Amino acid sequence: MSGGVNRSAEGFDVGVPESRRRSARSAVQATRERWRAICVPTPLGLPQPRLVGGGLGLLALVFAVLVATSINGTSSGAFFPMLFSGTDPALLFGTPNTVRTDEWNVQTVWAIAQFQQGLPAVNATFPGGMDTSLPQDLPRVDWSVVFRPHLWGFLFFDVGHAQAWKWWLPVFGVAASAYAFVLTLLPRRPITAMSIAVAFAASPFFAWWLLQTTLWPAAWGLLVLTAVVWATRSRTRRSLWVSGVLLGYLTVVVAMGIYVPFIIPIALVAAAVAVGLAIEASREVGWRTVLRRLSAIVAAGMAAGVVLVVWLVTRWGTVSAFLSTAYPGERLESTGRGANPEAVAALFGSSFTNALRRAGRFIDPNASESATFFLPGLFLGAVVIWLIFRERRRGKAIPWSIVLGYVTLLVLLAFAFIPGWDAVAHLLLLDRSTLGRIRIGLGFGSLVVVVMLMARVTPRARPGWPVSVIGPAAFLLSQVGIAVALAVQAPGMLAAAGVWWAFAAVGTFAILAVARGWRTLAAAALLAMSVAATYNVNPLYVGVFDLRPTPPAQAIEHIDDTAPGTWVGVGGKVVTALLLESGATAYNGFQGAPVADMWESIDPSSHFEYQWNRLAGVSWVVGSGEPVVSNPYPDQIEVTFDACSAFAQEHVAYVLADGTSRLDDACLAPLQSFDLPDGELTISKVVPAG
Repeated sequence: MSGGVNRSAEGFDVGVPESRRRSARSAVQATRERWRAICVPTPLGLPQPRLVGGGLGLLALVFAVLVATSINGTSSGAFFPMLFSGTDPALLFGTPNTVRTDEWNVQTVWAIAQFQQGLPAVNATFPGGMDTSLPQDLPRVDWSVVFRPHLWGFLFFDVGHAQAWKWWLPVFGVAASAYAFVLTLLPRRPITAMSIAVAFAASPFFAWWLLQTTLWPAAWGLLVLTAVVWATRSRTRRSLWVSGVLLGYLTVVVAMGIYVPFIIPIALVAAAVAVGLAIEASREVGWRTVLRRLSAIVAAGMAAGVVLVVWLVTRWGTVSAFLSTAYPGERLESTGRGANPEAVAALFGSSFTNALRRAGRFIDPNASESATFFLPGLFLGAVVIWLIFRERRRGKAIPWSIVLGYVTLLVLLAFAFIPGWDAVAHLLLLDRSTLGRIRIGLGFGSLVVVVMLMARVTPRARPGWPVSVIGPAAFLLSQVGIAVALAVQAPGMLAAAGVWWAFAAVGTFAILAVARGWRTLAAAALLAMSVAATYNVNPLYVGVFDLRPTPPAQAIEHIDDTAPGTWVGVGGKVVTALLLESGATAYNGFQGAPVADMWESIDPSSHFEYQWNRLAGVSWVVGSGEPVVSNPYPDQIEVTFDACSAFAQEHVAYVLADGTSRLDDACLAPLQSFDLPDGELTISKVVPAG
């Protein structure tokens, strides 16, 4: 018979021999059996070491490739159009995320300045010098850098590869610790574990706050819980002490970041869940055994404490100066600051994350402050309650790890939205965090609750449909409610959110999938949510935009080498960046705590102490007479400059000014100028008045 190919009802070609079809089916079945054998847990219910090592090895390989190619997400290319016309050849994808000034205009510029100066422990940019370990955490050569692994690249590589190392190491630290945690609870599902790990590391909150001070606490919290599970189940000393050493090391890493508002919320969730895990284990092996197995973790914590005490003592002057600043100083947040519709929408508006890239913000002042997590764990409270009743009906113990984890989520929510319990919040140290920063604890806790539920809820042991749909329905209603409110109050912002309804639909399905025990589908939905929300937040960039080879920076270096002197940069961001990266001594930069020598020369009477005694960027604008200090924003110090003032005549040798700054040239002698896209950049020498 001609004119086509006959096929059987099963979809196989009629002409294919039966023996070949059987062989194909056998090969598929054999592959499945081999995979199942690989994924069989140990007798103690822990994942096979080869699965743990294989997943971590895969992450390490991707990390190595990205560092080798120096591809990272820096937005330092924001300087390119300030200095050159045309297209930045190092920009592979996207556009610089200019709202993330902490990254491209502060940390990256300071890192290159440090590299230019030879990685000293005291940076010489500000007159009088600045401790590089607090709080900017700059690359340096001293003993404490052993506990700053993201800075190691600057010790061995050029600045481009070092930037890639610094960018990706904390990200992969979060992914690796998440993979280990999920696989520990779901030892048969390495692909599911990897999907959830990547989804968590790619969360919008992290993408918009991508700094080591944000990422390391999350990695630490997941490692704490992983170590506790292994400690309560493992029988070998080696695994106990390996996890203890890793945890002790990462504890120091996190603490040296000193950003308490991100550390406290995660620490509270981790502590509560760890206590729950210990209670559950004690019912099987007794408290004495549990405490003995946890001794390695306790010892690691004590060792970390000793290291931190030594570190703090050797830097107590800087620590004391930082704590005594007017901003941030010792800020204490009151409870219930988010008791308004806008704050509720900002926290739960994960479906509207596209508005951050298009509109620059969602509800809060900027995109980073508006960024949040998708929080499926919060919407699974009905499943948690069902699980409690199911275990009690079966005569089993309450799943304390899940219960305490979920209760801690409710406590964090209460801190955000319910006023009047400040004394309790103070005891829990919650008032050291803020309304916006508390979201990291909610995102972390949501992940932990979801994974612990996935370990217990399966298609064979799951709640009925009435319970399963409560969480998905509540989430969907919340997203529709936010959309309706935006349509009335801020239609432009709703339009900027784009396909918010698609995010809402996928999020609803993800919550339902967890409730129904569809673990693979739940992981896939979580991964899709995160990747779609963050793929274009930060650009893909080769290396870093290094201002040192540019003509203005070369001129600054030449002048400073020929006749050294102190500089002031008047104007926008690029003048400060040029001075810092060229290695000049200047009154510009971002200070962690005020440098006494510097501010004594600017403000000898300390009239403006409240304005300059803060963690803030220092910039200069055109003025008349002696310097006047003001704060456009709490973390910005703006000072006026007059070349004929007593301050300039005594302390300033050179001035770098951009085209926006028209200085009185009575006390200035132009040395060199450059035509830039935004106007002329001028280097001048301060000369005597009159």
